[in-house]
Amino acid sequence: MSVGTGTSALGADAVLDALEDRTLPPARFDHRAHVRAAWECLRREPSLGRALERFARALSAYAAAQGATGKYHETLTVAFVLLIHDRLRRSGPVPWDTFVAANPDLLLWPNPVLARWYSRETLGSEVARRSFVLPDALAEPARQPRLEAARPTG
Repeated sequence: MSVGTGTSALGADAVLDALEDRTLPPARFDHRAHVRAAWECLRREPSLGRALERFARALSAYAAAQGATGKYHETLTVAFVLLIHDRLRRSGPVPWDTFVAANPDLLLWPNPVLARWYSRETLGSEVARRSFVLPDALAEPARQPRLEAARPTG
């Protein structure tokens, strides 16, 4: 697992701008830069929905501009934005360095957080690449809802 450092030379809150205007060099757009851009987007937009839409649009357009349309992955994009949003909700509006220090697991790739919720097969599927797929694997079987308890009796 690696924690990339490809965005360290970019100024504060500059990763999203460079992604959106497609000036971010591909060699600098590692996993850390993806997380940083999503974090910036969530901090700038007034709602989760708008942030998700903006980030997905920027990421997809950037991949297309690089001739790598097949690299955009809808499930990974949505899942990571939701994870980052949840962590920001818990921590409040903190600076990037504070956020990273409190959430180092989000910078690991392959990501252990997603591995708890998604099977390798699901994330590797074309369906998950093209559209958001709900998690299919839970870390703790005890957390799975008991569907039989929800069925009416009689």
